[in-house]
Amino acid sequence: MADIEFDAVDYDDAGGGPPLIATLTMWAGGVVSLALVAGLATWGYRITVRDMTGVPVVQALEGPIRVAPDEPGGQLAVHQGLAVNRIAAVGEAAPPADELRLAPMAVALAEEDMARGDLLPAPQFAAVASGQTVQPAPGGGADIRAVDAPLEEIDDMAPRADALPRLPAGALARSPRPAPRPEGDLVARAAVAAATAAIAPAPAVELSPQEIIAGTVLVQLGAFDSPEDARSTWGGLTDSFADFFDQKMRVVQQSESGGRQFYRLRATGFADMADARRFCAALMAEGADCIPVVAR
Repeated sequence: MADIEFDAVDYDDAGGGPPLIATLTMWAGGVVSLALVAGLATWGYRITVRDMTGVPVVQALEGPIRVAPDEPGGQLAVHQGLAVNRIAAVGEAAPPADELRLAPMAVALAEEDMARGDLLPAPQFAAVASGQTVQPAPGGGADIRAVDAPLEEIDDMAPRADALPRLPAGALARSPRPAPRPEGDLVARAAVAAATAAIAPAPAVELSPQEIIAGTVLVQLGAFDSPEDARSTWGGLTDSFADFFDQKMRVVQQSESGGRQFYRLRATGFADMADARRFCAALMAEGADCIPVVAR
């Protein structure tokens, strides 16, 4: 076998060295490797310092967050500043006021709600009221006197015996009428009297203001011009809220403010201030006025 001589092959000196494609591939691989190393280094650095750079920081604005407008507009709620509203808002009664004002006057009716005028009486009724004779309307009915044929007189209104149907033996010709109910039913009267006594309100017990010890918990139900008006209002309240005023006693106290005398209607019989507040809350839910107070 003949020996191959590698040295016998001659290369061109001008075309020596690696080709251009291999050179470019080598440089591209180096650049990619460097980029990968740089990316890994950056990723590791961010993981290390992410607790400090991950929380966003927002700079607070200067000035208040909310500013009330100078003219908000709208409408104010009615009944502001009343002692009854203070109980619901604050939870306790307001101190005694220096000036007491009565409720406003009743609202007048609008013009369209007023009566249009008095109703005119009917002509026929007006004539009867004045004593005049009312003539019948023309053509309203036939005159019995204009009939030529005479009327037959009826001698006997009883039915004739031959006109009645024959009844079997033992039958009643006329059914007997039941006896009327007696006017004096003692059982019914006793039942009505017992029911009336059960629902009748117990007479109100009134205490004098001098009998009230200082510090006693009371509730004020209103102020009136006379003690009779106060007692009348108490009667109306006890009729409307009988369960609420059970075991409660009435107190009518005379007071004076601004040279004017008035009478305060109060109720006593409460264990403490919490009991009085619950009582007033129940009355106010039904539309009545009530203020818990402490006797002085």
